[in-house]
Amino acid sequence: MSLRARLTLFFVIIVVLPVTAVTAYGWQAVARSTQRQVRSELELARRSAAVAFTARVERAHEAVATLARDPALLQAMSARDAAQVRAVLRRQAPTDLLVAVTAPDHRVLGRAGHTNPGFLPGVQRAPLGMVLAPKQRVRSWPMLQRHSADLRARGCRPAGSRRCLLGTVTAGIWMDSQELQRLARGTLDADLTLVIGDTPAASTVGRLTVGDRVPVADGTRRGRLAGRQVVMSTEPLTDKVGEQARLLVSIPATPTTAGIDSRLLAIVLLGLVVVCLVATLLGSVLARLVSRPLGELAAQARAIARGDFASPPTGVRSSGEIGELARAFERMRVELGEYLSALRSSRDELARSMNRLGETLSSTHDLPKLLAVVLEAAVQARRAKAGSLLLLTPDRTALVRQATHGLIQRDPAERIPVGQGVAGTVASNGRAMVLASPAGNGASGEPAATTQVTVPLLAQGRVLGVLSLYDREDGEPFTLGDAEALTAFAVQAAVAIENVQLHAEAERLSVTDPLTGAWNYRYFERRFEQEIERSRRFGRVLALLMLDIDHFKAVNDRYGHQRGDEVLVEFRGRVTGSVRDIDTFARYGGEEFVLILPETNLEGGLAVAEKLRVATHRTPFCADMGGSGRRGPGNPEGVPRSVDPHKGPPEGGVHLTVSIGVACFPEHATAPEELLRAADEALYEAKLQGRDRVVTAGPRLLPLTARPGQVKGRAARVE
Repeated sequence: MSLRARLTLFFVIIVVLPVTAVTAYGWQAVARSTQRQVRSELELARRSAAVAFTARVERAHEAVATLARDPALLQAMSARDAAQVRAVLRRQAPTDLLVAVTAPDHRVLGRAGHTNPGFLPGVQRAPLGMVLAPKQRVRSWPMLQRHSADLRARGCRPAGSRRCLLGTVTAGIWMDSQELQRLARGTLDADLTLVIGDTPAASTVGRLTVGDRVPVADGTRRGRLAGRQVVMSTEPLTDKVGEQARLLVSIPATPTTAGIDSRLLAIVLLGLVVVCLVATLLGSVLARLVSRPLGELAAQARAIARGDFASPPTGVRSSGEIGELARAFERMRVELGEYLSALRSSRDELARSMNRLGETLSSTHDLPKLLAVVLEAAVQARRAKAGSLLLLTPDRTALVRQATHGLIQRDPAERIPVGQGVAGTVASNGRAMVLASPAGNGASGEPAATTQVTVPLLAQGRVLGVLSLYDREDGEPFTLGDAEALTAFAVQAAVAIENVQLHAEAERLSVTDPLTGAWNYRYFERRFEQEIERSRRFGRVLALLMLDIDHFKAVNDRYGHQRGDEVLVEFRGRVTGSVRDIDTFARYGGEEFVLILPETNLEGGLAVAEKLRVATHRTPFCADMGGSGRRGPGNPEGVPRSVDPHKGPPEGGVHLTVSIGVACFPEHATAPEELLRAADEALYEAKLQGRDRVVTAGPRLLPLTARPGQVKGRAARVE
């Protein structure tokens, strides 16, 4: 938004807002006065209805008192003559009240007067006997406002005893629509509705049904009743404790009762529109007078922003503050010209560093390359002469120098104990350090430097290593500002380094057996196909060994699965310690393992297999825990003897043997699956021949698809 527009808007606001505020305040005052008038009308109608209701209740009290003293009624009750009781009630009972007489057992002996109330359709009314019961709990109680008196035999003593009780006479007012019409005669235009809970029971409002709902809470509010807008007030019918019936007084909602007069509203809105138009016109004229010289100055500033430092500034017709501002722009132009070349040089250098850093971070699988780029970017950003990056060892006891820049005769694998020197101290406490004076004597692994800044590589609050810079190119010492900037950079670098480390760890875990640490079947399958393809391409030989620990299930049964896991781990250690680095040892499943021997013929494979068999048979497993499974007269198969599983294996360790099947490429098969099956069948044959032996695969097998009668799957396992 331009300055002219802002000035116009500001002028309009300071004129229109006060007018609008005064108008709104006056409108609210009128609305509040109207609302008070509406409340007064509702309160007057409610009080009028309450006075009429009180008079009706008094009339019911008088009717009960008269009947309770009527000799004819007492005589009829003494004689238990129900017909005579009904006759007395027909003569004495008022037609606008319900009068009923009940026996001591609450049977209704007679009733007269208003016996058929007119409630809204759908309103459920309990039988009269239940309504007249002294301890009735039915919903019809609020519909019948009653008064009762006991009829007692004359001369009976004691008078309050139950045997003197002849019955009860009750006079009540049905709070139906007819009764509400009587109560509403003095309320002018107000309507009355009897409400129980949120359901109307009777009403003077036409078209009101039981399905309509009314507010549950008491008080005055606007709403819809029988399809029209009304202003209503709800109060309890009586002041009795637990009163369920409420009297709703309503009057139609008109513009007056709503607090809104449409004609007055139209006049007010028209006045506001006229005021806004006049204020906008005046504001526009004022804004033009103020913004013209500033617009000329803005044009000059835009020219300077475009880099046009040669042309002179445009003239400004105004003096004073705006002229002083123009002269300040002239001085700014000269200074910006001096800084421009330096900024361009720094920008280009920073762009090159960021591009290289971005390319490296996008391929985060190469940790050495990432560390070198991070260190180089830090050195260039802070204009340091040299730097080094060190990472903590897995046990977090020492720092190992992984990357250097500008350091001569420094060992990249140099170790610095945590807590020693500047780098060790930063790794220990996780806080940056700045040394402005000569630092480092070489004894603690730090190079000699006149100034040094070292910051931790923090990832999620955990120190991964440290980043150190030595000496500035301009000879100035490092400052706290350098430490803060380098710390912010180190946080981002630490996240990238941690991601690379996590990726490497995840990749290792995906191809490693979690129990033994050997390669898993997934890695073996991939490597096996690669070795077969390499041997086929270059005409080389390859030996495949399949190993199975004999009677391993007995170890689990007698010593527990934990001891069995320890046996598998120790077996993996013996095998990997006896083969070459280029050989691939993997867990095939359970206690079965496979060993790929590249560049090894059949004789070499048999020699390795025999070496592994002897290494397994000769030395017991878990010797530090004890064990005994030696062959003897009572143990010809060498199965571990039965021991108490709670005490562990017997002293001496667990003696086990291994059966090994050997197959060779291309002598026994040329396809990976065929060679694997040949070694498996050789292992099966070793099991059948008595275990603890090495068996070579038979003659070269036919392809799997060409073998007649071949059944898919392996032969039944033999422990």
